[in-house]
Amino acid sequence: MIEKIKLPETDGNVLVALSGGLDSTVLLHLLVHRYGVDKVKTVSFDFGQRHDIELEMATKSVKRLNVGHEIIKLDYLAHISKGTSSLIKDSILSPKTYEENAGDPQIDTYVPFRNLQFAAIEAAYAEAKDCRYIFQGLNCIDIYGYWDTSLEFVNAVNAVLKLNRHHYIEFKAPFTELYKEDELILAKELSKIYEFDILQYTWSCYNGINDTGKECGLVGQCNTCIEKLTGYVKARYSDEEIMDKFQIGSKTDLIEFRKSIEG
Repeated sequence: MIEKIKLPETDGNVLVALSGGLDSTVLLHLLVHRYGVDKVKTVSFDFGQRHDIELEMATKSVKRLNVGHEIIKLDYLAHISKGTSSLIKDSILSPKTYEENAGDPQIDTYVPFRNLQFAAIEAAYAEAKDCRYIFQGLNCIDIYGYWDTSLEFVNAVNAVLKLNRHHYIEFKAPFTELYKEDELILAKELSKIYEFDILQYTWSCYNGINDTGKECGLVGQCNTCIEKLTGYVKARYSDEEIMDKFQIGSKTDLIEFRKSIEG
């Protein structure tokens, strides 16, 4: 799988938009493997997200790799979005389940124009740190979900960045032809190279931390957990690995879920 991922050649630095979730964490380890630890920079955003444990995971990953990292705080984004987005910690809304979000062109965890603001800050950071590329972990599922993770959005941002006469920066999304299961297979390969589980420090669940320390999985059924859990099943992770990561309920529930995915 590693050989299939096409990455550009560059003598400069590269920047990773690191959330602490599955996609960006796998991407981080791939880029360090490809470019070397000294060439990779990372930036994360604290915007008052309900699942801010993801920032703890991001911090643990970069410390283990010894990669430069900065968390940028965006309090204003939480203030203006808490009445419209369930992803904000103080929101009166709660994340809908996977079934409740099905067919909705803009699911309830969307934060208004969040990714456009992220993109502008990332571009500023990249220019200041002499980065040629900004990498994002967008995949096949993402580009058909939120409008501001689509390829059209990435292309539009790149069109603006081309106006910079002094320092041309380009957004790259090398996972756009991959599904979650592909990323999880890639994670297995990278874990062998690094000789540790690179998924150890990841968090995707929109419902945030709970007493079990596991993502909500089949119990909470948030959108991102079901997508991620489906990937684990299709990538043939063991029942033990899955139940260690997600709240499942019972082994029987996992068996039934496997049957529904595998047909």
